[in-house]
Amino acid sequence: MPDNKPETPWNRLLGAAKEAGATEDDSPVEEAPSGFVKRMISMREGLWKFTKTVLWRRWSLVAALLAIALYLTLYFVMKSNPPTPAPAPQLAPTFPLPPAP
Repeated sequence: MPDNKPETPWNRLLGAAKEAGATEDDSPVEEAPSGFVKRMISMREGLWKFTKTVLWRRWSLVAALLAIALYLTLYFVMKSNPPTPAPAPQLAPTFPLPPAP
């Protein structure tokens, strides 16, 4: 219930703010003309939230599948080119031969 006493500090502050243009006029907010329109608006908002959720999940799924494909590609590319084993060390020819029996 609004207070109509103009001498209260709060009402003086509101009046000064309205005169300075800091607040909007006290125009009433128009409500939806019927319950049907309200239901349609709420249904549209709910449908938009649902769509955003589904799209987010779908894009997350696509990103996860791409990450798995990239990992498997790199894994099999690296596995298909194994490093060549180092040759077995050869005895240097300067070593003496073992004694004959």
